[in-house]
Amino acid sequence: MTILVTGPESSGKTTLARDLAWALDGTYVAEAARDYLEERDGKYSETDLPAIWDRQKKAEDAARASSASFVVCDTGPEVIRIWAEVKYGLCPHDVLEASLNRHYDLILLCRPDLPWEPDPLREARDQQEREDLLERYRKVLADRPYQEIYGKARLFRALRITQEMNARI
Repeated sequence: MTILVTGPESSGKTTLARDLAWALDGTYVAEAARDYLEERDGKYSETDLPAIWDRQKKAEDAARASSASFVVCDTGPEVIRIWAEVKYGLCPHDVLEASLNRHYDLILLCRPDLPWEPDPLREARDQQEREDLLERYRKVLADRPYQEIYGKARLFRALRITQEMNARI
């Protein structure tokens, strides 16, 4: 089962994805953008976004090819799509296609209802801005089944949803 954990900045994606992978004895796929941006001291342009998606895709594909029963991805193409649309007004074709067609067995959308945690790579410090981003995620994911994760018991909710979904597969 491949699980995508997504959502606006500072919504608990990374913590949830790591904890969920650990709880399921699965494989965790880190957010490729973080390493990419750290290698470049946080500097990037529109032309970097397809390269970031390519790194993310390769890491996901390698994890999917493993023998892991659960692959938990910390973000996917929809994050890069929304990032591109907000920052540059358009999305690179490969990223757009992936955001529409990349398959995940379960998509968990994290709400930005946690306290903001400073990070030099984050750009959406304002709560309203993160709420607006959440609406964008809802629209991008509207044609795909997803579950929203919120509150303090995120891992518990994610595990329950995963178990229910796994029982149906």
